[in-house]
Amino acid sequence: MRKAFGLIPFFIGFLLSSASAVLSTGTGGSLSLSSAIRIGLDNNPEIKSSFEKVNASRGRFWSSISPAPADLSITNEYIPAGQKLYNYGEKAIEVSQSVEFPWIYFLRGSKSSIEKEIAETEFALAKLSVISSVKKSYFKVLALQKQVTIAHENLAIAKDFVQKAEVRYSVGEGTNLERLTAKVNYTEALNDVEVRKNHLITGFAELNFALGYGKGESRDYQLTDTLAFISLDFTLSQLLDDAASINPQLKANKLRVEFYSVEKTLAWSSLFPNFNLAYFNQKVRDDARGYYGASFSIGIPLWFMLDQRGRIKEASSNAAAAGAELRTVNNAVYAKTQAAYTEFKHEEKQVQLYVKDILPQAEEIFRTAAKSYEAGEITYIEFLQAQQTLINSRGNYAEALLSYNLSIVTIEETIGKTLK
Repeated sequence: MRKAFGLIPFFIGFLLSSASAVLSTGTGGSLSLSSAIRIGLDNNPEIKSSFEKVNASRGRFWSSISPAPADLSITNEYIPAGQKLYNYGEKAIEVSQSVEFPWIYFLRGSKSSIEKEIAETEFALAKLSVISSVKKSYFKVLALQKQVTIAHENLAIAKDFVQKAEVRYSVGEGTNLERLTAKVNYTEALNDVEVRKNHLITGFAELNFALGYGKGESRDYQLTDTLAFISLDFTLSQLLDDAASINPQLKANKLRVEFYSVEKTLAWSSLFPNFNLAYFNQKVRDDARGYYGASFSIGIPLWFMLDQRGRIKEASSNAAAAGAELRTVNNAVYAKTQAAYTEFKHEEKQVQLYVKDILPQAEEIFRTAAKSYEAGEITYIEFLQAQQTLINSRGNYAEALLSYNLSIVTIEETIGKTLK
């Protein structure tokens, strides 16, 4: 009888947690992590904005290598007063084209190509950011759902404790302090359930935001993946090498150094002359033969001490600033990679500690307490304490799993690629 009586809290907790799971799934349907990532990449506005910037950079490439528009002029001259335009004395049609030094077109094309690469790199960075946001919010919802379940289990234990304390007090076996303590624990457990539910609502809101859903589009999901411990084998040296070669932010800053270097060369190239080509055809009244001609002129940068000097100085400063920023980003990536690796190893040890020691010990404590309670060796209160220890250990293990998985996402953000 004692055995069946002691399992009541677990049974009540199971029913309450099942009801909570049903309430938390809503109408959004099932959602795996891979599906969530795909939805985020397809739907998140940040991705769409970054993709359009890539298209814009591709359009700028063609405009950068295009010569200036040609000029067409038609001139009627020496028209007697009061006569129509076609009663001209002379008529000239001229086509002129201004052409910059050929080297400048090459530099502009190179500059636009680098700009396009920067946009593509920033697009990859946006994708990585969205994937990280989706993973973090997905893992947090999984952990929050587990916390809601554990909170319901604690509530079931606290409720049973209150009932037993009331019975013990009414028959004179328990004290008023025990009864009041049980009521306080029950109230705290009840409040904890509400707090956990509110956190879960916030977690789903963050997940919907990561997926790109806004007002009127948010929904709850039945998450199909679980928080799990997946052992990963890599060294700090490997992560640093990956970060140096893959990190999109670092790559974008390297491209910016190259971009401003080309811009600096382009600024010096402004000292080169421009060329102007023209062809004209002229007709004179009463002369059927007509005339034609061509002209070639060179634009000399006489005011190079002003405009060109300013361009060169500005471009040189931009190139120096880009180089300094690259060093800053490189140092930041190095430091973040070290910190992320240290955090990962710490969280890995925490999870292993729960798997190897804490959870087995908590389960052994509960099994021993259950046998002792059946044999009448301990009180029901002591049995509930053992049960509470096991539940709390499982809750802390869920927190450790969340921290472990989030540390992996942090490493992925830092180096620029997924690890699992």
